Amino acid sequence: MQGNGPTPAESALVLAYKTLTDPRDLAEVLHLAAGFGARVHLVGKCLDSRHWKVLRKLKSWRPSLANEPERIEVERFDHVLAWAESVRSQNFMIAATVLEGGVQPWSDCNFNRFAVLFGEETHGLKPGDISLCDERWTLPLGPDGRFYTVGQATALVLGGWLA
Repeated sequence: MQGNGPTPAESALVLAYKTLTDPRDLAEVLHLAAGFGARVHLVGKCLDSRHWKVLRKLKSWRPSLANEPERIEVERFDHVLAWAESVRSQNFMIAATVLEGGVQPWSDCNFNRFAVLFGEETHGLKPGDISLCDERWTLPLGPDGRFYTVGQATALVLGGWLA
């Protein structure tokens, strides 16, 4: 993946998505991760990162990556437990994104390696999935906010990573 930062294999940041099925959302995630050198993990019934609709959208943002889909570095996991065990064995702290009841991302980080688990836009993560995580992060929505898109939430988390 392109970018001036670490390669995904070297990255201290993992962006994980449970049941990501929208091609535009997945293309946005791949685009953002490429820019920041973050790893992408897909958990459960996610769309294939090389699906033609994903590549068609990705082509407008990262044409060289879309034209060489074999360069897209994505790890897949059947379920959240297998994913959590894998990243924890690599010494990652795991944060779940939740709609309410969590702390602001990056507010109390005493760890060098982070894995952030994102749920579906409308349903979020199940309580069992959240229980596998070390922290719960809530992105501030302000008055009358319902949710962020997966791409928006990813961008906000990555922006905090830079700070």
